[in-house]
Amino acid sequence: MKHFGDQADGLRRLLRKVPPQVVSVVTFGASSVRWLASEARTGADAGSRTVIFDEVSVGNANLADALGVAARFDLLQAVERHVSLDAVKVNVGEGLMLYPAARMARALVGADRLLGGRFGDSCRTLQRGADLWLVHARLGEGFELSPLAAAAHRLVVVIDGNAQAVTDAYSFIKRLAGGPWPQVDLALGGRASADAEALVRNLAATVPTHVGLGVRRINGLEASAEAAAALSDTQEREGFLERVLGFARRAPRSLALGV
Repeated sequence: MKHFGDQADGLRRLLRKVPPQVVSVVTFGASSVRWLASEARTGADAGSRTVIFDEVSVGNANLADALGVAARFDLLQAVERHVSLDAVKVNVGEGLMLYPAARMARALVGADRLLGGRFGDSCRTLQRGADLWLVHARLGEGFELSPLAAAAHRLVVVIDGNAQAVTDAYSFIKRLAGGPWPQVDLALGGRASADAEALVRNLAATVPTHVGLGVRRINGLEASAEAAAALSDTQEREGFLERVLGFARRAPRSLALGV
């Protein structure tokens, strides 16, 4: 039986008028995607109602595969009103829902007013009852983020500890200089070998000096969600969606943060 406090908390979720905390996660390496899937399950098991927007397409280390579920539609199809939001939703488990959004992420870049408005309407529906939105961010050819990922309250970079993943992560982080995040969270998503730890430590030490961004090492997403919550609670009602649509109005393929 649920206690009154649990019921009151659920009511607050349903009446929520602002987006929940939003955390974007960029993964480098296959084990990083598995780490993200595990962290999403852990949060849901702890009682957090989590909505995942997976911008990574099928066959490219997407979260549906890592979570062991099958997806049929893309969020763009619901936004364009070809199918319902419920048809797009993939129920992963108690409190954990996934929305494939690879096509949505591409369509938002340079989106017109009609598509932007319909996307906003869908987001207002999806925020009801949610505690956390996780955006598994798709990177463009120039390591640019989608408008949805770029608007998040917090950014997490996860690497699997091999040299190529670290090199790619550094190339991406360099693009963030002058952007909306003064600090990024950094996690090791693969096996914590001595070599992997050394690579991550070197990256964490290099970024503040050469990029000018703070780096915080994390072991799980809970710390990032808490930091995002502290920020989202202080922002205006439409602040998050306004940021998404602001990025969307930029010229196509020009989402380099800091420009």
